[in-house]
Amino acid sequence: MAELLGRLDADQRAAVTAPVGPVAVLAGAGSGKTRVLTTRIAYRIAQGSAHPSHVVAFTFTRQAATELVKRLERLGVDSAVVAGTFHGVAYRILRRRWEDRGRSVVPTLVPNRIELLTEVLQGDRRLAGVMAGEIDWARARLVDPGSYVGQGAAAGRRPSVGLERVAEVFSAYEAYKRKRRVLDFDDLLTECVGELSRPGVGAAVGWWHRHLHVDEFQDINPAQFQFLEALRQANTDVFIVGDPAQAIYGWNGADPGLLEAVQHGPLRPTVVELGTNYRSIPEVVEAGDRVLANAKIARVHRAVRPPGHRVHIMSASDDIDEARLIVELARSWRMPGSHWSSVAVLARTHQVLRRIADEFARAGIPTRTVTRSGSGDPQAAALVRQARSAPDAQALRAWAVDLAWPEDADDSTERERSLRALEAVRSFRDVGGGSGRAFAAWASLHDIDDDPDDAVELVTMHAAKGREWPVVIVAGVDSSGFPVPGGAGRLAARTEEARLLYVSLTRAIDRLGVTWAKQRGTQRCDRSPLLEGLEHDRTSVDVSSPPVRPTRHRIGRRIEADPVLARLRTWRASTAKVAGVPPAFLLDDATLARVARALPEDLDALAAIEGVGTMLARRFGPRLLEVIAAPT
Repeated sequence: MAELLGRLDADQRAAVTAPVGPVAVLAGAGSGKTRVLTTRIAYRIAQGSAHPSHVVAFTFTRQAATELVKRLERLGVDSAVVAGTFHGVAYRILRRRWEDRGRSVVPTLVPNRIELLTEVLQGDRRLAGVMAGEIDWARARLVDPGSYVGQGAAAGRRPSVGLERVAEVFSAYEAYKRKRRVLDFDDLLTECVGELSRPGVGAAVGWWHRHLHVDEFQDINPAQFQFLEALRQANTDVFIVGDPAQAIYGWNGADPGLLEAVQHGPLRPTVVELGTNYRSIPEVVEAGDRVLANAKIARVHRAVRPPGHRVHIMSASDDIDEARLIVELARSWRMPGSHWSSVAVLARTHQVLRRIADEFARAGIPTRTVTRSGSGDPQAAALVRQARSAPDAQALRAWAVDLAWPEDADDSTERERSLRALEAVRSFRDVGGGSGRAFAAWASLHDIDDDPDDAVELVTMHAAKGREWPVVIVAGVDSSGFPVPGGAGRLAARTEEARLLYVSLTRAIDRLGVTWAKQRGTQRCDRSPLLEGLEHDRTSVDVSSPPVRPTRHRIGRRIEADPVLARLRTWRASTAKVAGVPPAFLLDDATLARVARALPEDLDALAAIEGVGTMLARRFGPRLLEVIAAPT
């Protein structure tokens, strides 16, 4: 017992040792909430007030559940503890109930709602993706097809096809499932609530699941809360952990008000606040609190680490220069000897990340896109893993994920993206198709030995929740999309945007930068009002292109090197066009510059240049040597 509690500060210890009964822990960013949750479970079991086989821990992703179980094992807790998502636990209960009732025919679970919607919509998968996002929101909010139009309008939903069309498809979708006798994931919750309402069932099942723990409670939606209440019955042995300042999934149906409702409702839980941030330097903690204060969210967090680097807020003339600035920041701020994966770039939208990914590719710096884990189509995920593990997969991965990125402003079409990823990777494997030929041509030209795990991580702000990096650069924090257009006029939407920015800033451990562009595309921009009160704009790094040779010529927006490099660029563009691949797939800008500096005179010298390799030298070497040796 002393060993368990000795790792905790006073606030954490108060949460872990709170009396058996309802407990609400308000855990700020970096305050050790997972440690508190797992230690509470281990403490109760060691104390004898809870038995492992009756402990349930709800998480919001399967990965989080797996990590929780691993931590419990390190604390000496056996595997009898049930840890999983709300849907996973509900499915576990339903399967047991179906077995107990001797049902010979049980409903078929169809995990991919888009597949069913595509059938309803006679093959229109893109429309199915739009509908899936809206139906996800409606089911999370316990909204049925008949009330969708009214409640959707009241909530500010603006689907591209109109509220009435969504309601029509929603109704047809529910009828189609009944006809086929299938369930989707959200049906698991409603079906389980119905099962728990049977006489005697709720009490029996609740007895088996009587020590309830919920992580990330601020992200719970009404459907999940309804299931939790049906499982809880009159039981008050509930331990919840959440942070009102990190409630960022309102667009997807979550209701951050439920945390406050439980805190001040009939349960009257013991409330413990964890306000000490052990993760970030004080400058990061202060910046996060300033953003919350701008939205009139009164949360003050303590930093225990010594002062570090100041937070940099930097402007760029446009989104292209912003991307270049971010690349130079990543180069400058990555600690010597550390991995590229110690650096993360976060942005509100996939569109901003795409521009930044292009600039990293031109600089020859590997990147990896990160999506919210725990969802999506399993088959698509398996195929993407295959692509990632394939030889020379670095550029293939960037290409495949770029094709899979949607145009929307958030992660509400996660399943649609998975479907598009599935199609993209399949197209790469189909060498008879256009993109398949391009991939085959690209793969045959490369002799790359990159570490696929060492790459700058490009992450949407929603996907960054629960993560941390030594260096974080938050991009695109300007009036073009932050707060997101259409939501700025609604107080709830603006407040959620402030919380999203707070979450993003507090992912940084040692260094934090925030960038914005004065022009994004054709739109003139100002600095986001959410940054009010933070330092004035400043640029702390040289964002000009590094010199390649002494003589350079400025052409348009770019700085071109001497005529040798210019000829190499021309050769690369024409060869890539014939091969059907992007120019950077042949030789990236950094490698091209190394070739221009080295001026190799034979194939061996060319192959020895970093980024070229033997295979490419054999395939294109003679022509490259001619280009280099041509008279200026």
